[in-house]
Amino acid sequence: MAIETEVGSITAFDNANGQGVLATVEFKDYDLRHEGIRVFVKLPLDKDASLADIEARAIDDAKQQLKKLVTGF
Repeated sequence: MAIETEVGSITAFDNANGQGVLATVEFKDYDLRHEGIRVFVKLPLDKDASLADIEARAIDDAKQQLKKLVTGF
């Protein structure tokens, strides 16, 4: 079982509603069809960050969300 991480739907916003970066992080197991976990994250806006930096931050945030969720059970 090899879990892979995929970051998608990266959207930056800076408007009257606030500012930040929204992203979707998916943890997928390609050996099992239709298996996976999707986590939605909101990061602070950093206009100087590279795409790789944003992806790494999104993955870290998603992992923290999952850890927090699991410890709640």
